[in-house]
Amino acid sequence: MGIGSKIRYFRTKNNLTQKELALGVCATSYLSKIENEIVEPSNEMLDIFCSKLGLETADLKLEGDYLHKLQLKSLELHRAIRNGFKESAVDLYNEIIAKNRMIIDPAMQVFKVLFGLRIALMKNEREEAFELYEETTKLQEYIPEMMKPYYNRYGGLYHYMYGSLTKSLQLYKEAEKLVPRSEIEDVYYQLALVHHLLGEYSMSTYYEEKALELFARKMDYEQCVNCQLLLGINYRKMGNLERAKETYLSILEKVTPLQNREVIAKVYHNLGLVCADEGKSSEAITAFQISLGYRDDEKSRMKTSYSISKEFLRIEDESSATKFINVGREIAESVKDEEHVIKFQVLKYKLEKLEHDPIFEFYISMIALPYFEERSDQQMIKEYIYELVAYYEECRQYKSALTYLKKIL
Repeated sequence: MGIGSKIRYFRTKNNLTQKELALGVCATSYLSKIENEIVEPSNEMLDIFCSKLGLETADLKLEGDYLHKLQLKSLELHRAIRNGFKESAVDLYNEIIAKNRMIIDPAMQVFKVLFGLRIALMKNEREEAFELYEETTKLQEYIPEMMKPYYNRYGGLYHYMYGSLTKSLQLYKEAEKLVPRSEIEDVYYQLALVHHLLGEYSMSTYYEEKALELFARKMDYEQCVNCQLLLGINYRKMGNLERAKETYLSILEKVTPLQNREVIAKVYHNLGLVCADEGKSSEAITAFQISLGYRDDEKSRMKTSYSISKEFLRIEDESSATKFINVGREIAESVKDEEHVIKFQVLKYKLEKLEHDPIFEFYISMIALPYFEERSDQQMIKEYIYELVAYYEECRQYKSALTYLKKIL
């Protein structure tokens, strides 16, 4: 970043127009050329600009060694986060910020906001992440080249977790071009996850296989298992239930001796979904119950509670459905998981047999569907559109039914 860009950064930060900063120094058009790195200001001009902006001239000339050190610290912090060292990452971030608190260079501000965002995502602090992401977008034009891969990856993760899946895909595709080959498998894995939620299962499988090959070369066992889990889900979504089941059972053979509770829970959860797709409700419920026995964190229990609730509703076991809907919804509300609050509310309406009541139509069309459309979550969009179509057909509102049906045909 040149001096001109820094002048623009500090001018906008001080809420000054180009005309106000240029007054008594140079023509506004000349300042515009300076800020766009077309010409360089004289030393005399630079001193006056700094005086107006409340800066020391040295504040605009931090380059070279300083940026190199910041690059090394960024890499160190990113690796701590990537390796799951949460406490160490937070401590390192706070230490870097404390040591550089007197530096007002925009690169330092970018570092503070960008890695603050990643830590907020790591800690699942949604509101903090939202505020920091908004800040990163404002600083986008000041991001040094060395930090652009982090911007795309962390922004992609933000949108994957809380925002637009389409935007997430766009950012991860940019990251694919910029990330070092030594870490490209992480980007492939995230691209597979995003394509999966967008309902693009073939593309998801393509990236998943690329990621799996690279993780296997590095003997990263944990990520290999994660890749196999997603491959199994993709096979199920594409209708290849036998291959999905084979994939999950092969994972169980590898992990059961090690008693990796989280992996075992995920496998049984997904085996339950396969059994549900096969119409084997009893086997599905058994698998979900085994999964719940291994679930140690609330959010994971919430997700399996949702799946088992749907299965109990399918077999009209209202008592059991009520139990798991209440448990799951309580967790969703406590962790402020809007997605599952909506999902459990829809199940509650179905439990109360309100599928043909206007309140159900209103909730699906005005709350549930818009939420998942904003997320670009194709799976849930299709599910709720079919709910609306069934409602309108029951009410003989065939025109409305056709309008919604066209959205997914």
